[in-house]
Amino acid sequence: MKFWKITLFSALSAIFVWLFLRRVDFAGIRDVWLSIPWRYPLLFLALALPQYAVRAWRWGLLLRPFKRHVPFRSLWNFSLIGFMISYLLPGRLGEVARPVLLAEKEGIKKSQAIATIVNERLFDLLTVLVLLALYLVSARGGLSPLLRSLRAAAFLLLPLVLLVFFLVTLANHPRVFPWTERLIRALARVLPRRWREQTVAFILHFVRALRLDLGWKGLAAVAICSLLHWCLIAFSYWLLLRGFGIRTALPAIVPFLAVIFVSAAVPTPGMAGSLDLASKYALTGLFAVAEKNAVAFTILFHFLLLLAPIVLGLVALWSEGLSIKAVGRLGRKDELPAMR
Repeated sequence: MKFWKITLFSALSAIFVWLFLRRVDFAGIRDVWLSIPWRYPLLFLALALPQYAVRAWRWGLLLRPFKRHVPFRSLWNFSLIGFMISYLLPGRLGEVARPVLLAEKEGIKKSQAIATIVNERLFDLLTVLVLLALYLVSARGGLSPLLRSLRAAAFLLLPLVLLVFFLVTLANHPRVFPWTERLIRALARVLPRRWREQTVAFILHFVRALRLDLGWKGLAAVAICSLLHWCLIAFSYWLLLRGFGIRTALPAIVPFLAVIFVSAAVPTPGMAGSLDLASKYALTGLFAVAEKNAVAFTILFHFLLLLAPIVLGLVALWSEGLSIKAVGRLGRKDELPAMR
């Protein structure tokens, strides 16, 4: 990654961390931590295993049009390696690393593997938005300012995500695809001639790969996996909140989940600052948690979120014969580590 990008993301992260930690009573936070029954953090970590297992299985479903059977070990390992890279390096590089590394090992076109990550993220966004919309529609009483903001965002973004799925399907329709190809070739004229054909070929493969050629059963399986994945995450958040004495109904976790989902998309290293500030804001705005308790929860919550994928990612890295040095090259040269 270029130096100016690292500087930008690091500066953004530093600002968020400063906003999060200002006026913090560290002695009070220590007292909050000492009062937690530690079975709750341990259960939170244990629930990370089925979350990543369901995510890996769903990725295999999305890859079926390109390779009927991808070994679960590869799906599991490269999912965790990708998340580890994204959490250790700025810029969400793991989102590109994991499909490219999997494609190299399993003999899949890289454009196809990358397209599955785009569809995966669209399903994530769609699932979280549907859960949020259902919660807000069924919520009783007046909504807090934060919930009103989330409602506006949910009912704006939900049709946009559905529109993206529709446009992808339309662009790949046999009668429409020639027009899609002409548009891509016309836009590619701004590129230097030596890169043009290669870029056009990659984009065309990528657009074709975005088509969810799974059938109704396949789409239903992906949707069920997405719902199960996010329900497991919501349940783990709910358990950890209970450990801090924050008692709330399980469905009420959905708005908090949505806020964390959005903050995690900010490409700061390890979600530093962005997730912390969002978590504190959501806890105080949604559940009227005292600022000291919100900060204490958020610091431990963030640590636990990173611990599982980084430790498991290191194990997966070793299992695939890759090295930390090879991963480190991602940050310096924007290149992906080669398979041994």
